[in-house]
Amino acid sequence: MPPSTDARIEALCARIGVLCRQPYNIRAENELRKLAKKLRGAVSQHVRTAKSSLGAKKSAIVARDPDRA
Repeated sequence: MPPSTDARIEALCARIGVLCRQPYNIRAENELRKLAKKLRGAVSQHVRTAKSSLGAKKSAIVARDPDRA
C-alpha cells in the first residue's frame, strides 16, 4: 500500500481520537463529521489501490504460469 494513504488514515484517526477525548461541543461535532468524511475517502482510496495492486499481481502470476489461474 502506498505510504501516503497509510499516513493520511493514521493522521485522520489521531485527530479524531483527540477530538473524542475532549468535551463535547457543536464545533467538535462539526469537525468530527468533516474528518469522518475525509476518513471514508481515504479508506476508499486505500481499498481501490489495494484491489488494483492485487489485480496487477494476479496478472503477473497468470502471465508467468497460465495453468495456475
